[in-house]
Amino acid sequence: MTMKSESPVSQDNDGWIVRVKVGGRIQEVRCTSENQARYFAAVLSFNAAPPSRMRN
Repeated sequence: MTMKSESPVSQDNDGWIVRVKVGGRIQEVRCTSENQARYFAAVLSFNAAPPSRMRN
């Protein structure tokens, strides 16, 4: 299952699960729809980016 490593979004019996590594920890968010799950994945991935050196 190579798709698992490419996307943090997966489906199980209860709905959709987003798993994103944030600050060394895995954050899980459970969603009711795929669109909602993909939105959370994008937001969490964006927030997980290291802060730029431009901010002081």
